[in-house]
Parts: sequence; C-alpha cells; structure tokens
Amino acid sequence: MNYATATATELAADHDFIQWVKYPTQKSTLHWTQVAEQYPEKAQELAEARRLVLLLSQEQVADHSCDEDAALVWEQLQKAMQQDRENGNDSGRVFSLWGHSRATWLSAAAVIVVLLAVTTLFFTLQRSEPVTYATTYGEKRIIQLSDKSVIVLNANSSITIPEKWKDDEPRTVQMRGEAFFSVTQQANRQQFIVTTSKGTEINVLGTEFNVYDRDQEDRVVLASGKVNLSTTLHGETKQLEMQPGDLITVSAAHGFSHRRVDPELYTAWQHNKVYFDNYTLREVGTLVEQQYGYRVEFSSQALSEQRVTAFLEVKGPEDIVNTLAETFDLKVTQKEKTIYISSL
Repeated sequence: MNYATATATELAADHDFIQWVKYPTQKSTLHWTQVAEQYPEKAQELAEARRLVLLLSQEQVADHSCDEDAALVWEQLQKAMQQDRENGNDSGRVFSLWGHSRATWLSAAAVIVVLLAVTTLFFTLQRSEPVTYATTYGEKRIIQLSDKSVIVLNANSSITIPEKWKDDEPRTVQMRGEAFFSVTQQANRQQFIVTTSKGTEINVLGTEFNVYDRDQEDRVVLASGKVNLSTTLHGETKQLEMQPGDLITVSAAHGFSHRRVDPELYTAWQHNKVYFDNYTLREVGTLVEQQYGYRVEFSSQALSEQRVTAFLEVKGPEDIVNTLAETFDLKVTQKEKTIYISSL
C-alpha cells in the first residue's frame, strides 16, 4: 500500500492495519508509529481508519448472505477507493451524517454499507481459521486480545486463538512454552480456557496466572483471582480450584504436586529476571536451551546434578552461565551454539 496516498477507507480495509488495531504487538505498533512519523499529513486518515475498524469489528455476523455477493462487494469497494484517490484526500474522511442533504446522507450510507459488508465478509471467512502468535529464542511478546485480556509470551513459545470469539462460547487459547495471562472478566461472565499441549486445562473468569508447558512438565502459578484446573495423568483426571499463590506441577515422571509459592518469583521473567528454585544445573541448562536456542553440555553427570537457588536479572544466556561459573568454580567454553561446562 502507498501510505502517502492512502485514504481512511483503504487503511480500514487493509489486513495488516486491521490486525494491528485489534491485536496490537510491539512489532506492529512500531511499524505503524513509523508510518505516522514518516507521513505526518496522514494522521487524520490513520485516526479515522482506526475508528472505522473498531466500529465495524464490533458488528455481529447474523446473516451470511453476503458471501454470494463477495465479488460484487469487493468490486464496489475498489471503485470507491479509486474514486477517493481521484477526488483527493478530503474524500476519504469520516464525517457526521447530521446536517447534510439527503443525497449526501445516502452516499455516505452506501459507503458504510459497502465497508460493513466487506469487513463482515472478511471476518466471516477468517473466523474458522485460528490465529497463532509465536516468539523465537530470546524474544518476548505482548499480545492484547479483542476482549482486552493481555498475554505475555516468553521466549520460544506460542499461543493459538480463534480469530473472533462468540459471546455464547468460552474464550479458548491453546499454548506451548510459557506465558503470563491477565484475563479481563466479561459482563456475561464468559469463560476463558487455556489448554496446554499436554492437555492441562485452566478455566478462568478474570485473573492473572502463569503457565509453563515445556518438555514433559506443565506448571501453573496463580497470581490473583481464582481458576479451576483440570488434568489427566496416567488415565486419572484431577480437578482443583486454585487460590492465589498456588503452584501446580503436572509431569509424567513425578505426577501431580501442589505447593504454595510467591507468584512474583515465577512471573519475574516478564521483567528479564529468572528464579531458580532448587534447580539442578541440568535444569538450568535446559532453560538456556529452551529460551535462547543453545545446546548446553556438562563434563559429568555429577556436575549436572548439583543444585542452585538464585534470583537473577538476565539480559542474555551469558548472565546465567557466568553466574553458574562464579558460584561453582566452573570453566565455560562456547563453540558456535554449544556451551560446554566443566569443573576447574
């Protein structure tokens, strides 16, 4: 798209712009901020396009008859866009319908109908397709959902959500890796359900909690509110109503465990801090592998089984490895993406 000539109509129909307005991320916000800085004269069009997207995205699709006229509707929208460009920038602005002639009102209504039909068609076609957000090694990502809930993804993690939720169905999220959820309670007390790759299910209304889903272990820490957790392990289903400060661990090797913790220690990764709770060095190495994409090798099993409890500020894997080296008098060498750790 040519941002220098784009009208509010064109922006409101642009897929990337719609995704940014509905599901802003750090990357997309940076992109559109740069667009606004590069084309300051388009500030009004950007603002009006955003209002259009927010207005139209609230429409509930009750009639799918527009599917049959998809080609015609799209053709009409393209003609409207072309006319906007020929008439100049002013033709792309959103204006009040009150105080204008009947002809002006009908023209504006026609444009809105076309926009609504196209937007409705877009969301109807996309509704059945889930949306996946993912992070790479060493990356964190903040995702704001359409219901105002916020998810913070840790490194090497992903969530999958429906493109749009229905009011009479639970809000569902599938996840892998680690994520912190701040769920906004809805007026109709609509459920919010998080399911890990191993089938652990967390059912909430409005609360904050952290979910860890890596290798053979699921770990859920409740920061505030209340959740119902359900998991099936070795053919046995367990259900528990969690209270703030509860830590539930589910693993094939060690079964189901429940203990009390300080939630801030387990959610500190959002602020570039990490808490090792009596971890073996092998477990610390696994964390480095999972979050930063390195391979960590120890010179002996005895060394890898030593334990550490620490709370560190971490900007990169070297902060973790150097702390281990200083604490245990270790020698650390690195060759490409492999870190070798041995005793001095």
